[in-house]
Formats: sequence, C-alpha cells, structure tokens
Amino acid sequence: MEPLQYEERGYLHEEFRLFHLADDNHGEFPYHYHAFHKVIMVLAGRAEYAVEGERYTLRPGDFVLVGRGSIHRPIMTDGDFYERIVFYISPEYLQGQSLPEADLEQCFSLAQERFCYVYHAAEDDGIQELFRALEISEKENAFGAKLRSRALFTELMVAINRAVIRGDGGEGQGDNKVVAILQYLNSHLTEPLTIDELAARFYISKYHMMRRFREETGYTIHNYLSEKRLLLAQQLLQRGLSLTAAAEESGYQDYSTFSRAYKKRFGHSPSDK
Repeated sequence: MEPLQYEERGYLHEEFRLFHLADDNHGEFPYHYHAFHKVIMVLAGRAEYAVEGERYTLRPGDFVLVGRGSIHRPIMTDGDFYERIVFYISPEYLQGQSLPEADLEQCFSLAQERFCYVYHAAEDDGIQELFRALEISEKENAFGAKLRSRALFTELMVAINRAVIRGDGGEGQGDNKVVAILQYLNSHLTEPLTIDELAARFYISKYHMMRRFREETGYTIHNYLSEKRLLLAQQLLQRGLSLTAAAEESGYQDYSTFSRAYKKRFGHSPSDK
C-alpha cells in the first residue's frame, strides 16, 4: 500500500478569519494540517476531534487549539447537529501583536508541549462572548470596525492564553502507547531515529507499533517524521536561517537529501522565495 499523504488544507491571506458553522451533514475528513493556527469554539451539539493522536469528545464551551503544522481531523456523525466558530490566525500577525512578556502564541506552544489540545472556557473567561463580539465586528462597515476587530482579537487571544496557562485541559482518549510515541518523536524530531530503536524503547513489536501508529494517526512513522521535519525547515527558512542551517536544525545531515525532499513536498526548492 502506498504511504498516506497528509494534505495541507485551507489558505489564509488575511491577518485572521472567522467562520460560524452549524450543520448536521458532515461527511468524512482526512487527517490534514494548516500553515496557520486554528481555534475551534464549540457552541452546541456533539462531535469529536483528533489532534496528534489524541481524541476528544467535545462539549459546548470547549475550544480546540490546533497549532500550525499539527495533524488533525474532526470526527462527526451525519445527523448529529454541531455548531462551532472556526478561527484561522496568521502566526506572523499573532507574533506581531505579542510582547516579550506576553507571547500570544504561548497557548499553541503549551498545547503541543502538554499534548493537550482541548480546554473548557469558564463562564468568567469571557471567551465565548469575545468570539461573538469579534464575529459581529467582522461584519460591520462602520467607522473603526477594523480597529475594533483588532482590539477584540488581542483581547480574545489574551483570554485564551490565560485559560490554557491555568491548565483546564480535557482528557484525551487516544491510544496511550501511540500518544507516548508521538510525544517522543516530537521531542526528538531532529535526532536520528529508527523503527527498531523506537520499538525497543516502548517495548512493542515494531510491526504492531507501525500498524497501531497508522491506525491512530493516518500515517506511517517514517512519513510523519519527514513531514514534521520539512514543516520545521520551512518555518526556519521563513525566520531567515540559511539553507544549510535550516537543513541541519530540522534533522537533515545531507543538504542534497533535504533539498530533494523539500522540493517534492512543497513543489519548489528551499532556495526559492
């Protein structure tokens, strides 16, 4: 069987974009990732969400944090009503609104570090109210509407970060062994790793490990690592690192191998702007 390929879905050319969706006819979504951050605010109904091997049953008031490059997919059953606000955020814009003592990307970093991607908005957080206020502001044409939206955006991201820092995270229902392997892979992303070494470390047959990993993530271990390393390299290049430094810091010992893999994945060589 050919290895599955993650798909980059959705494009964001604005600072941020907000969608309000409510339906009961969903279809099936494959695992995919975005080049931007995403927050899903659950308003009503029922659904599940899978992020990096963890799987959550969502309830109204939950919000899901999907950082740039995180592999994820919603799991919905046709006939089940599901209402949510979906929020796309430019990482560059988010960094531009941050301060040295208040990094607004911290909520996404903490979610990835903790492997905890779903949090519940308490009544006194004001998160749901801020989402609704931002939704209304984005539809306005009155004087200062854009300025008001930017102010609400910052207030919302401060509230989300406070909730995540407080740590009211939901319990994931993923395969414990696969989640542990994913955590290890993400914390040793740039180091040489082999299937045999992973199987020995986690006391599991390598064939059983590979099968369970693919069932839970939709991907092979090799291609998961390759995808993550290339996404890291892309981010490093965007930050201004040299080609060789970006290759080395994303786990590639040979530049020509890196260049071929990068071009195959993104459709252009790493030296192209």
